[in-house]
Amino acid sequence: MSRATCLFDGCRSAVIAIDENNIVSLPEGVYSQFKLLENRAEPGVRSSNSNFLVVPDVWDFDNVGVSRDIPSSLLGDLGDKEFAFDYGDSSWKIKKCLKYLICADCDKGPIGLICQIQDQANDKEKVMHLLSLRSLQIVGEN
Repeated sequence: MSRATCLFDGCRSAVIAIDENNIVSLPEGVYSQFKLLENRAEPGVRSSNSNFLVVPDVWDFDNVGVSRDIPSSLLGDLGDKEFAFDYGDSSWKIKKCLKYLICADCDKGPIGLICQIQDQANDKEKVMHLLSLRSLQIVGEN
């Protein structure tokens, strides 16, 4: 099983064990739209392109912090942009991002988002944690 760890200098704290079944791909534009960290991986460190780990419960993390509310002025209007992904048996789209995820040990980030998402089939909404695998180091366990 792989683990995601913090990439900030001097930190390297474990963030979460990665369940490969919970990895989704989002459009590349999600990084610029939501002001997420770009790839911080060092040479030779395995990282992911635009993959995110869907984490249903904050208690599933080994180590994560949460920012204050994201100001709407920082994020702008999603307008006709649609950030959609398949997860479980449904297709979801991001309705609104509420907070950033950060490393709880070094307080740096953002390494992900807490978003309100909507099931495109029945308009059911829920809040999910979307952890950017590009913003972390992915290490395998023996």
